[in-house]
Amino acid sequence: MWPDSDFHFIRPIWLVFVPYAIWLHLRLRRAYSAALQWQGAIAPALLSHLMVSGRGNGQLRPYQLMTALLVLLSVVVAGPTWARQITPFTEDHAPLIIAIELTPSMLCVDQQPTRLDRARQKVHDLLERRRGARTAVIGYAGTAHLLLPFTDDTELLEIYLQALHPDLMPIPGDEPERVLDLAETLFAREPVSGTLLFMTDGIDTSAGARFERFAANHDDTQLLFMGFGTDEGGPIRQEGADVFPPSDEAGIAPPLNRTGLREIASAVSGSVLTPTLDDRDIGSLLRRIRRHLVDAIESDVVLAWKDQGYPLVWAIAACMLVWFRRGWTVQWRL
Repeated sequence: MWPDSDFHFIRPIWLVFVPYAIWLHLRLRRAYSAALQWQGAIAPALLSHLMVSGRGNGQLRPYQLMTALLVLLSVVVAGPTWARQITPFTEDHAPLIIAIELTPSMLCVDQQPTRLDRARQKVHDLLERRRGARTAVIGYAGTAHLLLPFTDDTELLEIYLQALHPDLMPIPGDEPERVLDLAETLFAREPVSGTLLFMTDGIDTSAGARFERFAANHDDTQLLFMGFGTDEGGPIRQEGADVFPPSDEAGIAPPLNRTGLREIASAVSGSVLTPTLDDRDIGSLLRRIRRHLVDAIESDVVLAWKDQGYPLVWAIAACMLVWFRRGWTVQWRL
């Protein structure tokens, strides 16, 4: 069962040796078979009684092994394949944009120390696992701003990461759809497909239409969402409340909007990830990022096909070892 319907041979002309190997096998079998040599001169009813059967008649013969070797060699040289050639650079350097919500609700303490701090910790863990990869950071509230363009400098990303706070945002609000225009510009400069990751405590379904348009126009971009917060919500840490005018409900953050995240993710064929206390969520995130890049590369008709015939060389080598057996080369007759 091949991985997909793209199975074919890179150099199919070499498969002409397969019927030749079968023809040679039949010729040698006839040449070295006493029964076949005499069947035209002696009646079949008598021939079976005149033949002398040896102990090795059921054993593998050199010409039979030679046939198998010729077939294997033909298949190896023909180059069986079913996947595009993916370079180590593209496997490990999938571009990633991290969009972090910077609203007062992200200072909620329902996830200790706060939702924003947990998001920062997850970004830190992600950067540690993606050292050398290109990552950009966008912060958003009522507006979206590019905090750091694509860079592979993990230390620089860490410096900006620690400075993230709702105080940075000039206009209050929660409009994640504004991130999409910035992401579109950033990804347009990248040679390979990328992933846009939202770290948020919820996205309202009213933004669904804008996300759907983005996904329709950029089907090579993967959208992922990591939701922070609990189903109960909680108080907002007061140091972040001085940016916005206080109100009766200014100090209480709403629960994590799981429904909105799931509906948005479903509409754009994305995924919602739940933060864990260990690094299982980071591992899942990295697998999705890499899988998306691999799928995009494999669909690129410009890239060369990966020759999958090399493992068969070990089978050929194993067969060749038989030729070192004592007496093997004199066992050509049945």
